[in-house]
Amino acid sequence: MSHPPLWTKRDFVLLWLARLISTAGTAVTAVALPVLMYSLTGSAVDTAALTALTAGPYALFGLLAGAVVDRMQRRVVMVCADLVSAALLASIPVASWCHWLTPAQLLIVAGACASVAVWFDAANFGALPSLVSRNDLVRANSAVWSAAMAVQIAAPAVAGVLIATVGAAGSVATDSLSFVSSALLVRAIIRPLNAARDTRQPLLADIREGLRFLWHQRTVRLFTALGLGQAISAGAVSSLLVVYAYQAFSITGDDDRLGLLFSAGGVGALAATVLLPPLARSIPPRAVTLLGLATGLGVLCALALAPVLWLALVALGLWGMASILVITNGITVRQLATPERLQGRVNVTGRMLSYGLGEPTGALAAGLLAEATTVRIALLICSIPMGGAVLLAWRARPSTDEHNVQLA
Repeated sequence: MSHPPLWTKRDFVLLWLARLISTAGTAVTAVALPVLMYSLTGSAVDTAALTALTAGPYALFGLLAGAVVDRMQRRVVMVCADLVSAALLASIPVASWCHWLTPAQLLIVAGACASVAVWFDAANFGALPSLVSRNDLVRANSAVWSAAMAVQIAAPAVAGVLIATVGAAGSVATDSLSFVSSALLVRAIIRPLNAARDTRQPLLADIREGLRFLWHQRTVRLFTALGLGQAISAGAVSSLLVVYAYQAFSITGDDDRLGLLFSAGGVGALAATVLLPPLARSIPPRAVTLLGLATGLGVLCALALAPVLWLALVALGLWGMASILVITNGITVRQLATPERLQGRVNVTGRMLSYGLGEPTGALAAGLLAEATTVRIALLICSIPMGGAVLLAWRARPSTDEHNVQLA
C-alpha cells in the first residue's frame, strides 16, 4: 500500500527543516567550542569536560522534563527552548569580541544548552507522532535521522571552513542563528502538537505514571533494555576512537586519515535510514532490532581485531549502520506503543537511560579498560553488553502488545 509523500505534508516539512537547521548549527558548535576551550586553556581535561557536559543533563533532568512537558503545549516548549539556546550561544561571540570570554563561561553555556535540549527533546518526541500517521512514522523518523546523519558527515568540514573564515566564536554565532530559525519554523506549524490534558494530578504522580508504563508495558520495556545494551557499547566506541587510531594504526591528530575514521560511521548511519523503511515493511520490529544488534556485535569484534585500516573503516561504517537501525527502530516502537499523553515522559526516560546513563558508563569503562590493557582488548570486552542485548532480543518471550505494534 502506497502512502502520500511526506514532503507534501507542510507541518512535517517545517518540523524537519527546523531539526535540520538546528542540528547543522549544533554540529558546527561541537567543533568550535572545543577549539575555543583549548585555545584558552591548553588543557585536554577542560576540553573533554565540554563533551561530558552534553550527556549529564539527561540523567539529571530527564524524568522531570518528561513529566512537566507532558502537561504543557509542546510548541511553546520547543520555541522557548530554541530561543533560550540561541541567547546562551550568542553570549559566546559577544564575550569573545569584547575580550571577556573565559573557560568558565564556555562550560556554563555548554551545560546550559545541553540542559535546555532535554526539555526540547521531551516535546519533540511527542510532536512527530502528532504530525504524521502511524503508517508514516517509520518514514518520518528515517527522514529526520537521515538529515541528521548527512549533517554529521558534512559538519566537520564546514566547521573547519567557518572557523578559518570567521573564527571559532563567529562559528558559534551561526549556531545561535540556527536556533532562531528553528524557533520560527516550529512557530509556523499549524496543527496542534498535543491534545488537551488534565493537569490536576500531582507532578510526582505524573513521573510515577510514566515510569510505571515503561516498566509494565513489556514491549516498551524490552526495546528500552535493548537500546541500553547498545548504548553502553556505543559509548565505548566513541570514547576510544582517537586512542584506537593512535594505538592500532599510529594515526595522530594531524593525520588526515583520522577524519576518515570519524566519517565512516556517519556514512553507515545514513545508509541505515534508507534501509529501515523497507526492512520495517518486511520483518517484525524485534527482528529489525535483532538484526542491528547482531550486526553491531560482529562488526565491533571485527573493529577490535582489524589488522589494516581499510577493514577498520568498513567495520566502522557497518557499526554506524547497525547502531542507527537499533536507535531509530527503538524510538519508533516507543512512539507507537505509548499513549499521546505519556509521550514526553516515556521517550525522555528511554533516552535518559541510553544516552544519559548507558553511553557515559560505556565510555568510562572503556577508558579504564584501555588504560589497564590495550584498546583492542577494551573494545572486545565492551562488546559484552551488545552480546547480552542480542541474547535478550532472541530469547525474550513475545508479548501480546508487541504483536500490536506495527512499524509500517
